Amino acid sequence: MVSSLNILICAGAAVIIYFILGLPLAMRLAPRPLAVTLAPVLGWAAHSAVALPLFFAIGLSRSSVIAVIAVPFVAAIVVLWTDRARSNDEQALTRSSVIVLGAALAGAVLLALAVMAAVVPKVSSDGVSLAGAIFDHSKVAMIDEMSREGVPPANPFFGATGSPARLAYYYLWHFSAAELSLLLNISGWEADAGLTWFTAFASLAMMIGFAAWLSGGASAALWVVALATTASMRPLLYWLFGVDRAENFVGNQSGFGGWLFQTSWAPQHTTSAMCAVLSIFLLVQIIQGRSLFWLLLLTLTVAAGFESSTWVGGIVFPLAAVPTAAVSLARIEPHRRIRIIAGIAVATLLALLLASPFLYDQWQMTALRAEGPPVAIVPYEVLGDAATDAVGEIANWLVYWFIFLVVEFPAFYLTGLVALFYLLKDQALPRNRQPVVVAFALLLGASLCAAWLLKSTLGENNDLGWRAVLPAVMMLVIIAAVGLSRLVQKPRPAVMVAAITLILLGIPGSIRLIYDNATAHPNISSKDFAATAALWQAVRRYTPVDERVTNNPLFMEYMTPWSVNISWALLADRRSCFADATLVRPFSALSKAQVDLVDSQFARVFDGHAKPGDIEDLATQYRCSTAVVTSTDVAWNNDPFASSSHYRLVEGNSGWRIYRVVNPARP
Repeated sequence: MVSSLNILICAGAAVIIYFILGLPLAMRLAPRPLAVTLAPVLGWAAHSAVALPLFFAIGLSRSSVIAVIAVPFVAAIVVLWTDRARSNDEQALTRSSVIVLGAALAGAVLLALAVMAAVVPKVSSDGVSLAGAIFDHSKVAMIDEMSREGVPPANPFFGATGSPARLAYYYLWHFSAAELSLLLNISGWEADAGLTWFTAFASLAMMIGFAAWLSGGASAALWVVALATTASMRPLLYWLFGVDRAENFVGNQSGFGGWLFQTSWAPQHTTSAMCAVLSIFLLVQIIQGRSLFWLLLLTLTVAAGFESSTWVGGIVFPLAAVPTAAVSLARIEPHRRIRIIAGIAVATLLALLLASPFLYDQWQMTALRAEGPPVAIVPYEVLGDAATDAVGEIANWLVYWFIFLVVEFPAFYLTGLVALFYLLKDQALPRNRQPVVVAFALLLGASLCAAWLLKSTLGENNDLGWRAVLPAVMMLVIIAAVGLSRLVQKPRPAVMVAAITLILLGIPGSIRLIYDNATAHPNISSKDFAATAALWQAVRRYTPVDERVTNNPLFMEYMTPWSVNISWALLADRRSCFADATLVRPFSALSKAQVDLVDSQFARVFDGHAKPGDIEDLATQYRCSTAVVTSTDVAWNNDPFASSSHYRLVEGNSGWRIYRVVNPARP
């Protein structure tokens, strides 16, 4: 099913490839200690933003992936070898500082493993169990799609006649996983797990580097790992007051969370947040007088951020970039402003050009749905109905800032804000760091405000609000680590006790989260899920790579906390004509009402209550070339495909029946 060795090889390959690709670039941007920690994310962003349009032109295959990675990889090694004696403008690290940074990075390696564990299946004598976070990793189907058929990818979740063929999603992170899948000849699921580890490690390394650089000492690096390990204090509040009473005042548990939670569930958004932080840093340095080389890297990091997450790279970053540019430009000589503004404008246009396929596909999908704008201004609702009735709707505005964020980020929200206040006042801060602190403060504010006021309208969840907070999480961790490292140097016992207490409040939640990632309890579907690898292997024998399959959208629904066609998504390695409502809703041009209508049609087919014309629709309108009925489906004993003239049985046993359409409709 999944090889742990393949996952570890993938994780190791990713960090080596992107570190080597990024280090020559990073060493021209920053002093060596910071450059080393920025290299993984910079290497990923620069490579991926360039490689995707290149593969549009030359085709994505194993041979092309090897060539596109090998050529710059060898060039980077040559540059590093010839430039190994290059000096930098800051004093080299002491031996003790190297040891501290090494310990922090070792901690990052281990913490990244705890994140990766959320994606790895748990195999036992009772079958296979999956952690809850695997729900959001159902996008493995996108990785498999690109590995099979290249880019731009077709929509693997839905394929009705007349629907847009291309996938409308910010899929750059998944494209990178597809590259690794082809390079190493591993499955999409294994590549997803390996790249999740890389994302966790690279984001921690970046935060470690910035914290050490801003503080001027290595001790801040250890605080980054400690702070990133924490989670919400909700478990403690639930234990003290009960779930219902606590949630009436601190809001319902949702996808809003800290670094550990969000990276486990949605590493693509964490990647975009990394790019946003790096882009803000580059923007400040460009305005301070850096070269054209920086503008090129800004173009690539901005494009990579948008192509990994529209919510973070396409909304939060611009909200932060505009005031950052304005404040930074106000600090420089007037005669330089026009040239710098022109350079930034060119970089912005180039980034938009790189991201234009994503922009077009998402604009087209939004227009076809005809449901209005995908984003609305709606303040984040925290208080329950009883509390709102008692204190008024306006209280939600204050509760978000003074209660909700404290509960979700106990270890670093208050500590980070206090540390930021003192950093902004610090006249002794080196001159090259002062503009960066201001820019990071603006990114922090833009991120928290976007999460507070903006809401995505597609689907039941506020995905925008949940992911928009990620740059703020990174900023708060970095700045809180800087503040705590200063407290160690100039002890203030009362303040340190308060800061440590806040960290401890986030430990129970992190223990529970790491435990949930690493372990999973078998359920009624665990044994059946273990057998589905053989089922999908059989399906692939009969289904060409460009055709679509259909199976019960509720197949293995108990494997995840919320129903999703997880067995198909992780193991099928074939497109679906209708995966399920959860996946079709965000990835198709159908309105919610239309999705519900199609969902009910597929549901009754696999419930054994097909209406006249349903099976013909599957064969023609939805282009379901292969149909799968299993013994767990209600339709097993009232099989509508068996009596249909549109399908013929090609394989059957006690566990499944596989049917092929009589006259396949080509895509």
